[in-house]
Amino acid sequence: MIRIPQNIREIANYKPGKPAADMFDGKEQTKQAILCSNENNFGSSPLAKAAIEEALSNVYLYPDPTGEGLKRKIGEKYGYRQDQLILGNGSDGILYTMFKAFFEPGEHLLTSEATFVSLHAMAKMNNVEIKSVPMKTGYAFDLDAIYAAITPETKVIYLCNPNNPTGAMIPQKDLVGFIEKVSNDKLIIVDEAYYEFSKDLSDQYPDSTKLGLDNVLTLRTFSKAYGLAGLRLGYGIGHPDIISTMHKVKLTFNPNVLAQAAGISALDDDDFLNLTLSNNREGLQQFYKFFDRLGIDYIPSYANFVMLDLKDTDTVENTYEALRDKGVLTRRLGSFGLPHCLRVSIGRPEENQWFMTCFEEVSHTLFTNV
Repeated sequence: MIRIPQNIREIANYKPGKPAADMFDGKEQTKQAILCSNENNFGSSPLAKAAIEEALSNVYLYPDPTGEGLKRKIGEKYGYRQDQLILGNGSDGILYTMFKAFFEPGEHLLTSEATFVSLHAMAKMNNVEIKSVPMKTGYAFDLDAIYAAITPETKVIYLCNPNNPTGAMIPQKDLVGFIEKVSNDKLIIVDEAYYEFSKDLSDQYPDSTKLGLDNVLTLRTFSKAYGLAGLRLGYGIGHPDIISTMHKVKLTFNPNVLAQAAGISALDDDDFLNLTLSNNREGLQQFYKFFDRLGIDYIPSYANFVMLDLKDTDTVENTYEALRDKGVLTRRLGSFGLPHCLRVSIGRPEENQWFMTCFEEVSHTLFTNV
C-alpha cells in the first residue's frame, strides 16, 4: 500500500453546495430554485457565449500561456499593467498558486474564523499552518484582533472582502488603516470574489488594488457577476515582483482557450452585468423585508447571498431538508465553522419568490417566533 502523507490524509473531501448527482433525491419538483452556490442564475453573458462558440474551433490548440489578450482587456477596463496581472482557474486557482510560491517551513497564514472554506484545504495540502481569530459582532473580520495576532512567523494575511459566507464587508477606512500598519514583509491577500456586487452596493467598499502598496495581492473572479463559474476563470492583481514569482510556479496552460475568449467578451457586456447587479440589489432588499417580517436573524450582505443565523444545528438541518423537499436548495455552513447558519443565494425573481413561499410554509413548524 502506498503511504499517504499525513497532511493529505487529514484533508476532508470537499462537500459541494449542491449534490453532484440527484439534487432532489429522486423527488419530482413542480418548481426549483438552486440557491446554494452563489452562481449567476441569469446564466452567462450573451457576448461571452458567442465568443465561446467562435473559440470552439481552436480547442485543439494550447491556450496562450501568457493570457495576453485577456490581460490587456482587464488592464484597459481597470487601469492595470500586464505585469501586475496573473490569470488562473478561478480566484481559488490564484490562491493555490500563492501557496506554492511564498511559504517556507515554519511560516503560517493568519486569517479569521468562518471564512472561505477552501483556504484550509489548500493550506493543509501545502503543510502550511493556518491561525484564525474569532469574528466580531455581525460576523465581520476583527482587524484589531488579526493585527494583534501577527508574529514574525506570519507570512500571509488573508482577508475575504466581502466575506464568504457571512457577507460582511471591511469598509475603506478600516482596510486602509489595517494595511498601512502591517509591515511590508507580510503578504496581504484581499479576496474580492464579489467585487462587482460590493462596489454596486456600497460607496464604502474599498478597491484594494488602488492602495499603491507592494505587499497586497487582490483576487477577482468571473464566476459570480459574469456567470462563468463553469469555465473557472479568475485573476490576481499585485506588485510585479509578486506576480512574477507566482508565474514561476503556476501551471502553464491555464486558463483554457474557451475561458480566455469568454472573459474578453464578458468584460464588454455591460448590459448583462447591469441586469445582474440590478437584480441583486432588488433581491437583497426583498429578502431583508421578508426576514424582518418573519423575525429571522440575518447578516446584511455586500455580495449576492444572505446568511441566516438560525441559532442551532438542528434547525438548520431541518430547514435545509424541508426546503429541499419543496425544490429549493440552500447551503448549510457547518464546513465553514457556522453549523447554526444557512446561506441563500440571490436568484432570478421567480426563484427568490419560490424560496420565500417555501420558507414561510416551513417556518411555521420550524420556528417558534414565526
